[in-house]
Order: sequence, then structure tokens, then C-alpha cells
Amino acid sequence: MLKSSTLKLEKAIIKTMAFLFFFNGQLSAEPSTEETGKQAIDLYFALGDKHGFPSADRKTNFNCTDKIYAALSLANFEKKRYTVSFTWVDPNGEERERTEYPFTVTESTTKLWSWLSLSRARGAGMIQWINPAAGLEEFIGPWQVEIRVNNKKLVTEKVEITC
Repeated sequence: MLKSSTLKLEKAIIKTMAFLFFFNGQLSAEPSTEETGKQAIDLYFALGDKHGFPSADRKTNFNCTDKIYAALSLANFEKKRYTVSFTWVDPNGEERERTEYPFTVTESTTKLWSWLSLSRARGAGMIQWINPAAGLEEFIGPWQVEIRVNNKKLVTEKVEITC
């Protein structure tokens, strides 16, 4: 009799645990990145916060006078030293800016960024009150940002600049 009660209790505990796992999202079709150790790459664009860091508010369209941040998050990369490069390509397909720097992965998630600020053509500042895009016309349109780590292309994303 005692053996039968213990067996029923064990079955009840197992059912309860399965129920809790199910409702806590532990039984999903796709295991999380942390569970699998699979590398994850997330690139987004944003304005800066009050401290000069990229904000968490993702954007895809920017004003031509904005300081535009490309923020990159890398998860589950091997803990070692790397080099990252951000290449900003204008609407005409011309490389306008390239930022490259070394970094070391020490945690499961690493955040990196680059920014772009556009400058008006000489003399255009005098008429910007009439035409806000004065001297910035060549920058208006879709831009691409290509990210490479150790010269291996990771991701390319588009961002729109308007005035």
C-alpha cells in the first residue's frame, strides 16, 4: 500500500513539473540562443541617448541632421579578441564612412556601435533656414551599413535618411 501511494505521488509530481515547464515557456519549438550556445547577431539603428550611447529605441528613418547610431549586439561568441568594422554606404553606392576597432569578448553578450553624422556642403548653411536639406541632398535616400568581424561579413542592413 505504501509503495502504491509513493508511486502516485511521484506521478503527480512529474505531471506538475511538466505543466510548470510548459507554462514557463521551457518547452518551445526553438531553443533559446543561450541554451544552444548558437551565435546571435542583432543590428539596429537608433538615435543617441543623453550620454552619447545608442538608445534602445529602434528606428529605420532618420533626419539628415541626426547623429545615427548602428548598434550591434553579439551573443555567444567565443571569448577572445576580434576586430569589428562598420561601413556606411550612401544612396549612390559610395563608401562614405568606415569605423574599425578591436574588441574583446568577455561576456555572453557584447555590444558595439558606430555612428554617422552628415555635414553640409560649404556655403549651404546660409540657406538651411529656407531649405533644411540644403547641402545634404546627396545624402538623402537609402543607406547600407555592412558589419564585418575579423573581416568576415556578418550582416548588412538598410537605413533611410530624409530631410
